[in-house]
Amino acid sequence: MSEQHDTAPKALTFIGFGEAGRAMVAGLREENPTLEIHLWDIRFKDDDSTDMRATAAALNAVCHDDLGPAVGAGEIVLSTVVAKQAVAVAKAAAPSMKPGRIYVDLNSAAPRTKLDVAEALKASGCSVLDGAILSPVPKHGHRVPILLCGPEAARATAKLAALGFNVEDGGATLGAASATKMLRSIMIKGVEALFLECVAAASQFGASQRVLESLQPSLPGLDWPERARYLTSRSALHGTRRAAEMTEAATMLRDMGIEPMMAEAAARRIAWAAGQGLKDGLVDDAFPTVEAMERAFPRKAAPDT
Repeated sequence: MSEQHDTAPKALTFIGFGEAGRAMVAGLREENPTLEIHLWDIRFKDDDSTDMRATAAALNAVCHDDLGPAVGAGEIVLSTVVAKQAVAVAKAAAPSMKPGRIYVDLNSAAPRTKLDVAEALKASGCSVLDGAILSPVPKHGHRVPILLCGPEAARATAKLAALGFNVEDGGATLGAASATKMLRSIMIKGVEALFLECVAAASQFGASQRVLESLQPSLPGLDWPERARYLTSRSALHGTRRAAEMTEAATMLRDMGIEPMMAEAAARRIAWAAGQGLKDGLVDDAFPTVEAMERAFPRKAAPDT
């Protein structure tokens, strides 16, 4: 019997069956046809959960109406909800966790939140891991790069890798994975906010293409028009979630005694973009051209002359 077969868990539980959870489950099912996959999502009790349940059934995943049985069924529990619910679901899951089981919080949350998750689960005796997803999940499925940190990072990494997860052992410090992602987000989403503000203004003059091309000599290794189209499309698709992540980054900085001037400004600009209807200009989840991106931004009426 192979070492991988010995290490691989026979059952996983996902708390949350949103975009990330669905993409991971789809990839897992394709590569692990006999793996038990258990799901709990607060929306399963909604009257309009039929499509979500049908998606789960097509992936041979078991939907649970109650969190406790779902958590109790998995050798490893993966939390993929939203940052503001991370501690609440950990507290609700705690009575069903036990020593030897592994709980991985994959939410885009500040290190302090990850520590609060661990505290909520402490009495259960389970192993708690801080997980950071470092790339868009739909593109990679369960093979999306994930950094794991915590006292049992090596054990969790081995078990998840045996199922095909692209996981890296980031060491024993709980919160280090989250900090890595938050600091990375300050750069990536900070640039995203700059593009949003620049294109929002340039679009008033039909100048976006010219402005972006004029930046090329400054950093010739970056395709400025392409990067603008990509990052603004991310705001159009997931602006609310991405703004929330920047708010978490700001929380982290405040906890460190650093005033989050840039992080808070980026959060506000991305949240603004989420409410501008930019998504209407997307084709296959992206702006096909700079012109299409420019047209998506609202234009103010010309002043009377």
